Amino acid sequence: MTGPGLIGRAVRASLAAAAVCAAMAACASVPTTGPVVPGAGGDSAGDPYGGYVRLLPAGPQPGVDPEGLVSGFLKDMGSFEEEHKAARSYMLPETGETWSPDGTVKVFADLDTVDLDAEISADGLTATVRMRSSLVATIDESGKYVSSDSGRLLDEPFLLARENGDPDGDWRIRSLPDELILSQLDVERTHRPFNLYFFNPARSALVPDPVYLPVSNEQLPERLLRKLIGGPSEWLDPAVESAFPRGATPSLEVDAEHAVIDVGASGEVDEFAMGAQIAWTLRQLPEIQEFTLKVNGSEVDFPGSDGESADRPRPGSDHWSRVNPGAITGGVRAYYTHEGQLWSAEDWDEGVFEEVERVPGPLGAGDSLLERFAVSVDESTVAGITQGGGEVVTSFTSPGAQIEEVLSDGVFTELSWDVNGNLWVVEETEDAGSAERDPDAEETAEEEADTEDPVEEGPPPAPGTTALWLLRGGEEVVRVDVSGLRDTSVVHFQISRDGTRAALVTEEDGERSLQVGRVVEDADGQVVLGSFVTLARELQDLTDVAWRSSDQLVVLGGRDGGTAQAFLVSLDGGTPPASAGTPVASMMTISGAPGQPLVAGSDDGNIWISNDPLNWQNVVEGGAPTFPG
Repeated sequence: MTGPGLIGRAVRASLAAAAVCAAMAACASVPTTGPVVPGAGGDSAGDPYGGYVRLLPAGPQPGVDPEGLVSGFLKDMGSFEEEHKAARSYMLPETGETWSPDGTVKVFADLDTVDLDAEISADGLTATVRMRSSLVATIDESGKYVSSDSGRLLDEPFLLARENGDPDGDWRIRSLPDELILSQLDVERTHRPFNLYFFNPARSALVPDPVYLPVSNEQLPERLLRKLIGGPSEWLDPAVESAFPRGATPSLEVDAEHAVIDVGASGEVDEFAMGAQIAWTLRQLPEIQEFTLKVNGSEVDFPGSDGESADRPRPGSDHWSRVNPGAITGGVRAYYTHEGQLWSAEDWDEGVFEEVERVPGPLGAGDSLLERFAVSVDESTVAGITQGGGEVVTSFTSPGAQIEEVLSDGVFTELSWDVNGNLWVVEETEDAGSAERDPDAEETAEEEADTEDPVEEGPPPAPGTTALWLLRGGEEVVRVDVSGLRDTSVVHFQISRDGTRAALVTEEDGERSLQVGRVVEDADGQVVLGSFVTLARELQDLTDVAWRSSDQLVVLGGRDGGTAQAFLVSLDGGTPPASAGTPVASMMTISGAPGQPLVAGSDDGNIWISNDPLNWQNVVEGGAPTFPG
């Protein structure tokens, strides 16, 4: 690799971009399905219909008062059968015929938290019932689950009237909100998270876009496909591409096992990309075994896609694996440090722990001791932060390779690679325009470094301004706009392997949080990491984060003052963090990859793996185990 050489402080400072504010969004925890366990492709799903129980609503009771009618309505709104037939039974006939929910959902905790206040008119023929509760979250029309700010009030009016204008008639709803109003339990029972798949800008990997959809009707495949062809969510849209033309209106036919998708398009289209987006989206539905893609009415053939014929490919075929969301193809090795050298191992997922070897090249030999390191997704290159944090170096993983210095004169703390060979590096600075290092502090850090496992050493960065550098192809240096993190320290950082999102542990005023931001590059090549979403608010004392798959993180932290351990965190926003096994004392680092066991390093110089969802196993001496990325 030919690096750009030493990049001095003045040169890099001149690359700083203009500040851009980033919006913050939040995600809550409605317990829906369990965490996704990634397969070799990066993502997999169990039975999406598992756990769904059909409601048998009682309907409105004779003589019930206004509060009781609305209370029953809220209880029965969780029935989706026959286009919300149960909910419509609480309405006046003309209202029930015209009511059309707009596709959004407002989520409250449970009926015990609801306050109903009724005001009856003087003539006793109409009433207004105000429903008040804490707003837990919303599911927008696109299916995006977003939690509300703490303490936000849900306040919705219901206008009621007596049937037939009879003073002795039963109360029925005449006017109501356009949104569905569901309890957390109803959302857990009726909705499931699914992924729509779009491409990273290089079209080298698919990117999941999580949505929540009801599974209680027979139109789930059609709804999923229409949302896919309609395009990504507002949050992800600037970071990804779709092979389907914007505004396309598909014609869909779905039978018991086969889906036919007919899309109109003008000009050249990428038929493989369309097929890949469809295949990875449909493989979440076990009933759909084959699909047919038509473009302007003509069937598209996909030879070698394992279907009944070339125009009936299987969603689960390996034909689509080269753009899999995990961004990793084939087997992958785990890497770790031991006695100042870098080592790698394979087949740990098969329970083989002896197949280890030193990484070829000078960084593997320990010619430059590293505080942190990262291996490129294709496993051809190692990048490392040298002791003291002052330099970033790279080297090929081959005999005779040379060490190249690619960044210097900084306080570098984190680095990771994406599938396109881009290296991302975090630098802690003291102010926005400068990051002058303290030579005395650096010298002290070098003296205190442990040469046995140098990657494990070094205190976390103090809060301050963060600089983020993108080295395109590992060489061209671009400063990334992270103005949304102003006055926030990035304690840990890892880019998603597809390169469109980043997971961060940030610290502000002594409090740490887990956030995910999107990566957007404009036509002039300016890159912005922003629009941060906070996940897993209930986790505390976060000490590391890594991408387990394209839609799931693994983090080290604690919950409710409990012992620090590994947790799996879904990006769908509603699935609560799940324990990744019995806690192991003194875990310091964590890593994961699609189809691989979790690996963790402890402060006593041991490496642990978790093939079993309940137990960790000590496999080898060393430090800072990590998978490529």
